[in-house]
Amino acid sequence: MSAITRIDQIPPSHTIFPASSHPDMEQPGAVHHGWNTGRQLLLHAAGSPMAKPMTGRPHPLRQQAITHLRALTEHLDEVTGPLTLALHIGAVQQPPADVDTTSLIPLISEALADLGGWGIRAPLPEQLNLITRAVHALQPCMPD
Repeated sequence: MSAITRIDQIPPSHTIFPASSHPDMEQPGAVHHGWNTGRQLLLHAAGSPMAKPMTGRPHPLRQQAITHLRALTEHLDEVTGPLTLALHIGAVQQPPADVDTTSLIPLISEALADLGGWGIRAPLPEQLNLITRAVHALQPCMPD
């Protein structure tokens, strides 16, 4: 595992959640779909050439999420850790779209337990609002 320090280093779901990690991960499902969708949104927001083109039917919620993610900070790569935590929270814990920062604290702890081996560290107190806003941006695009 190499440390995730830039948005384009966030790996796809099968790398983060290998089938051997948990029986629920053997078949692609909501967690895999949510992680990969959220990852693509972050790649688009960061302007990464690794982002897959959005083709086919329009995706207004995805476009809205990208716009909201871009508004978080001018340099998304500088907050890759907190954004990866938000991605994990949205894909794995799937909180309600209006979750508040206080309710996210235990979810951040769970995400850190899963992502610590990837170099993701505890967020600074001033980054908690950014994580909340990122979860709010990503959550409407997560599968039910």
